[in-house]
Amino acid sequence: MALFDSQWLNRLRYLSLASRRAGGGILAGPRAKRPTFGRCPAGGTELGGHRDYAPGDDYRQIDWNLCARHDELLTKQFPGEADRPVYLLLDCSRSMALGRPSKFDVGRQVVAALAYVALAELEQVSVLAFSDRIVANFGPIRDKRRILKLVRFLEGLAPRRGPTDLAAAVEGFVGRWQRHGLAVVVSDWYDAGGFRRGLDILRRRDYPPRVVQLYDPRDAELDAIGDSELVDVESGVSWQVTVTERHLARYRRLHAEFHHSVRSYCVGRSLPCARVPIDLPPEKLLLTAIGVRAEGRGVRDR
Repeated sequence: MALFDSQWLNRLRYLSLASRRAGGGILAGPRAKRPTFGRCPAGGTELGGHRDYAPGDDYRQIDWNLCARHDELLTKQFPGEADRPVYLLLDCSRSMALGRPSKFDVGRQVVAALAYVALAELEQVSVLAFSDRIVANFGPIRDKRRILKLVRFLEGLAPRRGPTDLAAAVEGFVGRWQRHGLAVVVSDWYDAGGFRRGLDILRRRDYPPRVVQLYDPRDAELDAIGDSELVDVESGVSWQVTVTERHLARYRRLHAEFHHSVRSYCVGRSLPCARVPIDLPPEKLLLTAIGVRAEGRGVRDR
């Protein structure tokens, strides 16, 4: 089955409505009252001021007369509630290629669904792929009619060799010329350096993070006993070991502790978090990822 078939695309409108009924789901958050960039929300022409042009702004709102006098691009501002950029960061490291279906395929579907939900609310959306750095980006866009171009961008991505380094990728991300906004990170969070530092950077630099954790429930059921070769899929390092029942018990404990650590970090900092098992039916999976239960109530964790 195609990654983005017609049935999947037909779900997008329903997902958007479900998210709206749930108050925004994982994308919910305060939007500051400040001048907007574009048309006046009330439909009038009252001008509230100007600001520097930024990528993704409507070029039709550039004040060309003022630009000619100041020799710089300036965008008109109108009173009202500002739009809010949404940045969707997708983990493209090798560990994401694991699972049935792969966490990477699920992650691409989740990112497309979140993008459509945000675009339906007239947000500005950018998608960035990362491993130990930003490796590809799409946008910013504002029109949900461009969702097919975003889908083609996602279809062209592939898992990369090398490990996840969220902190290094985030350092590159926050150093870009762009407006501050929500940063939604879609990952399995297998980061040898630890995921906390990257999220801390986003919080300090005014990119309120949202966490989508993809996981394969089968990972917790390792049952190999005897001589085995273990391979770190991201680094390629391998070990020859004799697996015993004690090793399996320790593995299961560490696996549970890792998942608990992601949840406890988010709960302790009031960060919206969606934990998404990849074996869910497609509709329920996407509802869980955007932070909405099937009956329309917002969720924070599974």
